[in-house]
Amino acid sequence: MKGSVFNFFTILLYCSFFACSTGHKDSISSYPKNNSPVLLKVDTSIPFKWPSNLEVEKTTYLKPSDSTVISSVDKILLSPDRDLFYVFDQGQSKIFVFDELGILKQVLDRQGEGPEEYLEIYDVQIDFEKEILEVLSYQNLKKYNLNTFEFIGTEELRNLPKDKNFSNFIRISNVLYLWTDLPPNQLVGKEELGNYHLLRIEDGIVNFYIEQKYGVINSLLFYPASSIDEYNLPPLLGSNDIIRVTQDSVYTKFKFDFGNKGIPLIDLINYWENRHEILGSEYYKPLQNIRETKDYLFFQFAAGRFYHNVLFDKKTESVISIGQIKDKIDPIIILSDSLYLYGYMPSAILVDYIENGGELSESPFFKDLDPTLLEKDENPIIIKFRLPYPPSSKR
Repeated sequence: MKGSVFNFFTILLYCSFFACSTGHKDSISSYPKNNSPVLLKVDTSIPFKWPSNLEVEKTTYLKPSDSTVISSVDKILLSPDRDLFYVFDQGQSKIFVFDELGILKQVLDRQGEGPEEYLEIYDVQIDFEKEILEVLSYQNLKKYNLNTFEFIGTEELRNLPKDKNFSNFIRISNVLYLWTDLPPNQLVGKEELGNYHLLRIEDGIVNFYIEQKYGVINSLLFYPASSIDEYNLPPLLGSNDIIRVTQDSVYTKFKFDFGNKGIPLIDLINYWENRHEILGSEYYKPLQNIRETKDYLFFQFAAGRFYHNVLFDKKTESVISIGQIKDKIDPIIILSDSLYLYGYMPSAILVDYIENGGELSESPFFKDLDPTLLEKDENPIIIKFRLPYPPSSKR
């Protein structure tokens, strides 16, 4: 599980935001217009703190069957009624479905080389209205019935222009977005790969966004925004702008600034050759794990061996709290919607915490959890919680 936590927070890096359609190139727009970036300044003596009056709405202990093990929690999708959890385990290329009581209902496990199977799963999305589950595999999308996991069909991606090694995707109505890392170690030439990371496809017409510059490292993308059918792309190397993706547009939604703590230009230019040293340095790395509700924006960024959490008031565009987490049992934030944030914690970590003298009653997240129910396993405990309305919000 430690490895999966690290993978979950793997840094994705990019820079330079441009769009290209049939040879035409336009800058990504900014919303609101001409908004100034917010400075992210860390005082290492002050830890990050969640609001003391946060409300835990529900705790769900996910328990697979005796013959089934979750090796990593890489992504969670939630049904519209918030009563089904779809847990993507990328290490096993499986999708586990749990009900609101944590009982395992189904497992999608179709790894193989057959026409109804996938080689491995890079990403997963669900259209709950059409009851279709899609998985991104090597140069294709496999579609399954959401209720039965019966195979529906394959959408081939190999005929799309430029690089076809897609790692993430999102479908918004009839628009398909695909992300490619454009890894620099490919054997084919630059002209064949192209210069853009993001493809937008509608009615067979392909537009390109986000020009390649300093390199990319795998990460989660297309974080759900607070509005339905809108998503956030994390800022990549050389930028601190969070990009909003909607059905019709790609634009800058939030701007942040590291001051003099960001990676210097000379290191950006030589990133690929020195990436291990740069990622281990004390320079602030691009924002990641972006979770948005109606009132708040939560995200993280790395500095050396540590991560800083940020809680941001969207209305006043001000930082509420920023700093390192000091509580060893703060959950990993894995999902958000307009009202709630969702975190998870492996049960074994809580058991170890108790065995070493810790008290769950001191945690705002686990104070009402019965410790006798915990087992020393890696199964995740899901915390659904709500933050109080910020002072800027009138209710």
